[in-house]
Amino acid sequence: MSYETDVPPHLSAQRASTPAPIDAPMPNTAMLKGDIDSGRSGDKVEVFDPGMAMLGTCEEAGGNALSPKDIARARLAEIKERWRLSPRKPGIAHDRADPTLALYIGFIGAAGIGLSAAVWFVRAVV
Repeated sequence: MSYETDVPPHLSAQRASTPAPIDAPMPNTAMLKGDIDSGRSGDKVEVFDPGMAMLGTCEEAGGNALSPKDIARARLAEIKERWRLSPRKPGIAHDRADPTLALYIGFIGAAGIGLSAAVWFVRAVV
């Protein structure tokens, strides 16, 4: 096997497809899952997430399949109301900029300069 990287291609590593419009006339649970997988809901990054059972499977098996109206309400709650009305903001993964590495490199640089200055000062005094 020859791949560009050591990781063989896998669907879970691919970006999710563009989700269906929020105002779709007959929404289904696959659209809700697409909203979540695409990162539109704000609680995870954009990636395909394989599941053991699709959303709504338990309701269908129990004889209480969700109506399109219920699914539309769930999509609206996941996309708009959940994050717009919440004081909590989406995580760093959604900004795709993590300041931790820059802070770590800055700390190492400051420590190196401080150590160099201390060694220089000790040699200058002696």
